[in-house]
Amino acid sequence: MKVLAICYYAPPKLTPQAIQIGRQLYHMDAQVSLLHADDAEHSNAYDQYPDFFQRIRSLCVLNPGTLLKGRLQRIARRLYPDYGNTPDTLGRWRARAQPVALAHIAAERPDVLASFGVPMSDHLLALELKRATGLPWLAHFSDPWAGNPFHDYYTPKAHQVNAELEKSVIEAADQVLFTSARTLDMVMGKYPAAWRAKAAVLPHAWDMEHFPALAAAPAPAAQPADGRRVIRHIGACYGARSPEPLFKALARMLERQGSALDGVRFEFVGPLQKTFLNLPALTSLPPGLVTLSGQVPYRESLRLARASDALLVIDAPSATPSVFLPSKLVEYIGARRPVWGITSPGTSADLIAEWAASPDACAAPDDIEAITRMLRVGLASLEAGVAPVLPEDVAQRFAPERVSHALKGHLQQAIDRSRAL
Repeated sequence: MKVLAICYYAPPKLTPQAIQIGRQLYHMDAQVSLLHADDAEHSNAYDQYPDFFQRIRSLCVLNPGTLLKGRLQRIARRLYPDYGNTPDTLGRWRARAQPVALAHIAAERPDVLASFGVPMSDHLLALELKRATGLPWLAHFSDPWAGNPFHDYYTPKAHQVNAELEKSVIEAADQVLFTSARTLDMVMGKYPAAWRAKAAVLPHAWDMEHFPALAAAPAPAAQPADGRRVIRHIGACYGARSPEPLFKALARMLERQGSALDGVRFEFVGPLQKTFLNLPALTSLPPGLVTLSGQVPYRESLRLARASDALLVIDAPSATPSVFLPSKLVEYIGARRPVWGITSPGTSADLIAEWAASPDACAAPDDIEAITRMLRVGLASLEAGVAPVLPEDVAQRFAPERVSHALKGHLQQAIDRSRAL
């Protein structure tokens, strides 16, 4: 199978999309060409696959950036709030990428197109190629588009435009994929029932190939040099995904019992939004209870995950059951460590409870008392020193070979559906 994939972010860029989509393409048994960008805004710290572009053919198109920059761009955003939101600021990149893609299609005659959003410009470029060439097309959504509950900054006009764009993509695609059943239901529920036949779920994947000891049964993490148990959050915290509920819960535990957190440390590996560093709930905590490590290369983050006593998921609060499946949660499961979640009911909470075989491993971000209970239960388990019982069948559901094989199957379905029309 010859695949032309479109994914703006690609290895070695350290972004969730480059990691997850790069992983699936890397492990897929197919002849893949990847149309992508080289965005200087992101570091080249995704170092898991140094041979990535020896296995995947690179079609790199540089992003010329937005026409308006700096002060002019800020003025444009003030005057026109929808600037860059329908769907993003990559229109000029898309214009550059289209002739490159068409030339590749004419020369190499791929069997199928595959586009991966976000950014949703990937899908708009694929839509243009589908209309120009008639090639079978699979569209993969890592996040919802028009109905994304975190796009509350959209104006009514932006909502309308994005809804129309989403509909045009889903109507024209031969196969559409979402990372959770809740996302599929939310998105496809808006469209004719017949369209649902081409929709399916493909989850994220982990890859711990550099840690062959994973074949052994899970065991307590090695004791760190300072003798403290370490609970880590790995990844960025920004916007509504705030660590403040954790800090408040830790403060409450110390108010009730001064020794409640002796021998434990919470470490953030990855960037924290600057405003979080000055939160009173954080500055009131004793030195050394919460530490910040900043961003590290990806393979080092995997090592740190494996060396943790437990790993922490922090999601934004959600008024309705959350549809999102964070890629970091899947990687935590691949590390075979206990996972605790500060997350609203929904996709993440369900998976964490299944992994822990207990609903006590999760608490909603707006329920500080529930977070303290979750922490007490988790810390008591660590204190007991019992090796965690973690269901291997759940981990295998997200194994990279399995997910990549499933992606290839969905690509074949796109081809078959296109031929049947």
